[in-house]
Formats: sequence, structure tokens, C-alpha cells
Amino acid sequence: MTPFQAFDALLIAPFRLLPNPEAGFVFGIAVLAVASAALGQASKALVAHAQRVRRTRVEGETKKRHDLSIQAAQAGNKDAYQAQNQLAQEAYGDSLALSAGRAAALLWPGMIALAWLSWRFDAVPMPFLWDSAGPASYFLPPYIAALWGLARLNHKPAPPAPF
Repeated sequence: MTPFQAFDALLIAPFRLLPNPEAGFVFGIAVLAVASAALGQASKALVAHAQRVRRTRVEGETKKRHDLSIQAAQAGNKDAYQAQNQLAQEAYGDSLALSAGRAAALLWPGMIALAWLSWRFDAVPMPFLWDSAGPASYFLPPYIAALWGLARLNHKPAPPAPF
């Protein structure tokens, strides 16, 4: 058995658990969506941990340069303001690039699952939907809901505001 065949067997197993094919399809989609979202959250956490030191440094640099540009603007020093603002924008760009890495880590499992679904169920009529609907019509809504739900579970509430 090749690695792809093992991967395919693992992913198709939830689809075959229920005797009704339509119910099995919907159940398999739900299991695949939740598993993809969970793997994405784990990947995002791993990338965030790996980026922690650099992200702290970049965010500190961004805030420092922003504060210095505000001080220069208040002092009326246009050249210093422009120089600090440029450095703040570069640091902010670095921060956005780190965020994009975390977003990619969050989404790659869903894209792999969607590619597998497209390969596995290509040209199979989708139950309960119009003829032109594909696996993405079934996968994306529960996948987005699973991402949202897992993010809500992992969300740390903000400390109460002091009075």
C-alpha cells in the first residue's frame, strides 16, 4: 500500500460509517471539516510558537517607530517624522508577513482536504443540491464553522476592565 492509498483510506473511512450513502457523505464531510480545522489550529499554534520571539521583536519595533514618528510630528520635525514613519511601515509589513504565515498554517489542511474531495468525488452527483454543485459546496460551510468554533474555544477572554 502506497502512502497515498493509506491517506485515501484514512480520509474515506468516515464516509463509509453510515449505511445511507447521503448521510455517510454529509457525516464524512463534517468529520473531515472538523479534523481539517483542528489540524489547522494546531499548525497555527506551532507556527505562532516558532515565531514568538521574532513577532515580539517586530511588534515592539513597530510600536517604537510609530511613537517616535508621532513625537517628531508633534515637535514639527517633518524629516524625522517621515524617516520614523517609513521605518514604522517597514516593521508593520514584517508583522503582516508573520501574520500571513500563521494564516497559511491555519488554512493548508482545509485546502488539502478540498483537493482530496475534488479528486475523490469528481463527477459524482452531490446529494440534496443542484447538479453543478461540487464537494466544495458541502465542505466549505462546515469547515468555516469548525474554524470559527475552534477559534472560539481557544479564545481567551479579555480581563475585566478596571472601574
